[in-house]
Amino acid sequence: MIDNAFLSWVKDLSAADRIELIGLVWQTLELGDLPVTELERATLDARIDDETRNPHDASPWSEVEARLRQRPS
Repeated sequence: MIDNAFLSWVKDLSAADRIELIGLVWQTLELGDLPVTELERATLDARIDDETRNPHDASPWSEVEARLRQRPS
């Protein structure tokens, strides 16, 4: 249970500090700590299978980002 005093302290942090705190807390989680439903597992398995069968269909983030930046606003 989250202590209300702690939550109040968190709310007083700047947005940047709250985001940093989220990242730090996220890093404390182990793989087994994250719940995954059967539907999510099936979706992940299908995506892994697709990547294995079609490794050249994906684009690296740098290319995706460049394409997005070229799009008109």
